[in-house]
Amino acid sequence: MKLRLAALLALAACGSHASMPADATASDAAQPTPTFDAAFVANLDGNRDRLLATYLAYLQSTPTVTQTNGLSGANLTSVCGLWAALDPSSQDVFLTITHRLNGAVLADGTKALDHITKLYRAAGGQAATATDPGSCGGGEYNRMIMQDDMTLHAAMVAANADKGATPYDIADIPMGGFWRDSHDLGGPHAPFDLSDETNDGAPRGQTQYFSDVTSTLANSPLGRQDLAALVDPFAIEMDQDYDCPHNSNPSCSYTTYGTLCAPEASLPGTQIYAEHYGDFEPAWLPAGC
Repeated sequence: MKLRLAALLALAACGSHASMPADATASDAAQPTPTFDAAFVANLDGNRDRLLATYLAYLQSTPTVTQTNGLSGANLTSVCGLWAALDPSSQDVFLTITHRLNGAVLADGTKALDHITKLYRAAGGQAATATDPGSCGGGEYNRMIMQDDMTLHAAMVAANADKGATPYDIADIPMGGFWRDSHDLGGPHAPFDLSDETNDGAPRGQTQYFSDVTSTLANSPLGRQDLAALVDPFAIEMDQDYDCPHNSNPSCSYTTYGTLCAPEASLPGTQIYAEHYGDFEPAWLPAGC
C-alpha cells in the first residue's frame, strides 16, 4: 500500500487525476481544482476563508435549494452574510472540523485541510437556532460534506489499508495520534463505501468517502440531504463523535466521553474538544467580517 500511495501521489504532483467513466458528463468528471489558491493564505484561517468562499459559490450555483441549515444561494451575496446566517451549532461544526483537519498531517508534511477543495454543506443539529443547538445526533446532522483532492484521497485510502501502521499515512493532533480504518460496526455511511477514523476518541474524527473514484457508485448522484443531485467522486463527509452513542454536535453537553464510556462530569462538546486538541478559535470570523 505504501508503494501504491507513492505512485498516486506522484500522479497528483504531476497534475494527473484518475480518469472518469466514459459516460460521465463534463461537470460530473471535473477534477478537484488546485488546492493552494493564491488569493488565500495556506494556513488555518486562510483555508477557512477559502472553503467558505467555495461554499458560497456552491449555494449560489443551486439557488432553488434551501439547505436544512437555512442557507440559500438565492439570498446570500457574501461570505460574511453566509457566516452570520449559520446558527452557532453549525459554526461550531465548521470550526472544530476544520481545526481537526488542519492538525491532520500527511506524510509529505502538508495538512489535510490544505487538500479540502470545496465545501458543500456544513450542518449543526437538526432544528438548531441561535439559542438551541438542536439535535445532538442524527445521520444527516452535525457534519460537513466536502470535496478533497487526489492527494488526500490517496492518503485516506492508504491509512485505511495500513490500519495505523507506522510511518503514519496521516497523523492526528495528539502526539502519536493517527488516522486508520474505521472500527465503527455500522460501516460506511451510504452511499460511501470506505470510512476512516482517528485512533483518539475525545472526540473521534470520522470520514466517509468513495474507495474508487472511477466507480459507478462514485459517479452517481450522492442522494444525501441537501445534496441529492450532487455528483462528485471526490466527495468526503466528516463528523466527530463526542460520546459513546456517537453524538456529534459540538454544542451539546456530554458525559460518556471517556475511553471506557463511564459517566463523567457533564461538559459541552466544545470544551471536550479544546481540552484534547487545543484552541479551535471559537470566536473566529471570516476575513473582513
